[in-house]
Amino acid sequence: MYEIKVYEKKGQMMIVSKSSFPGLVGYSNQHVRLQFGIKTIEVTIHFSDTINEENVHLSTSVVKQLGLPLTCGYDLVVQGDKITIGPFIGILCELTNRKLMEMLPTYKSFVKGYRYIGGAVAVFSIEGIHKEKQMISGYLYHPEKNTWEVKSFPFPAVVMSIAEPSLTSSWEVFHEHMKNFDSLLGGCVFNYPHFSKWEMHQILLPELKEYLPETALYRDVEDIYDMLNRYQSIYVKPVQGRLGKRIFNVVKNGDQIKVKYDEKRRRHEEVFAARAESNLFFQKHLIPDGFLIQQTIPLKTHEGSVIDFRVMVAKNEKGLWENLGIYSRYGARGQIVSNITAGGHTEIARSTLETVWKLEDKEIQRVEQEMERIVLRSIQELEDQGYHLGNIGVDIGLDDECKMSIIEINHQNPDPYIALMAKDRLAFYKCRFQLMRYGRYLGGF
Repeated sequence: MYEIKVYEKKGQMMIVSKSSFPGLVGYSNQHVRLQFGIKTIEVTIHFSDTINEENVHLSTSVVKQLGLPLTCGYDLVVQGDKITIGPFIGILCELTNRKLMEMLPTYKSFVKGYRYIGGAVAVFSIEGIHKEKQMISGYLYHPEKNTWEVKSFPFPAVVMSIAEPSLTSSWEVFHEHMKNFDSLLGGCVFNYPHFSKWEMHQILLPELKEYLPETALYRDVEDIYDMLNRYQSIYVKPVQGRLGKRIFNVVKNGDQIKVKYDEKRRRHEEVFAARAESNLFFQKHLIPDGFLIQQTIPLKTHEGSVIDFRVMVAKNEKGLWENLGIYSRYGARGQIVSNITAGGHTEIARSTLETVWKLEDKEIQRVEQEMERIVLRSIQELEDQGYHLGNIGVDIGLDDECKMSIIEINHQNPDPYIALMAKDRLAFYKCRFQLMRYGRYLGGF
């Protein structure tokens, strides 16, 4: 990496060592374009035999116009008469500056391998984006101090989103800013756009129908009864929901309808003998076009806990997908979802397949390979529709006979913390590291 030094004289100059940039010798004393993030300016390039090979000298005005932080080490990529300084990766982490400040210590995991990433790494919130000025107020990583510093900086070259705007008042403004980033940065914005559970189902259905439960969009209560007449047990989920919230398990037993749901980590159960009563319940809790109705996936239970699996995948420094880990998720005893946030727990999938499913090594390997294959096929379908993903978590259901179903694809912020909870620290840090390396790759480094 190169250290940027300020050249105090006036002008738009860049001074480098000949041995560091032999490909630029033909441009001596000529204009070249210098780019950092979204900013590009013209500079006159000069060569020196006396300066350190690891230093790049820029005029004060050049540093100021580019908004170039001097606390970071950079790589330089030369393409003809254009020189790109970077990488410059911005991570859209939160919806508000207050939440960004609160969560700031947790973002250190993105820069744990900084010496292999380099460049400027910034974190920011929706509130910190100044669209008209193409500037951001946020925090910039200072590698020597190993701290985040309050800074204003130009739009970066690459934007990664880990923000969670669904079901918030920030949904529209989030998409407004992300569309703007995407139009300015082209293919260098990832984990965007977002898709709903219904959109996911429609995209996957043509090629992965065998792994999907029958699903319908809720428009009125008749849709619930239609599905109940076919399957006796169904789930009703919010189209945009996350973390296992506002999910209802509806079971038909003769003329009775039983509705189970979890709220504030407590199990609730309602039994309706009359259809008019159940109608009122559904009309109170459900919004037309805001919920899905799904055939119940036959998940295995163990000691009162429902079990499913999370497959954690991320792109690497070459833009290729890697499976970083498969984890089993045990729901809190008696609850209808397996989400850890709802009181469940997790472990390495292999342990669960061995102890609960009683599988041998070869069978475990086959099951895990099949899960990975389903995940990669799902990703391909989504990316073919224009979704630019950097990491996702896919929830897979497994019945007693190891028949698999796709439950959900988590893409807004498929947090790798599940790996930490399963005592797999290496996978957690590898996921964060690979995201940064992928960002570096997108930026051309």
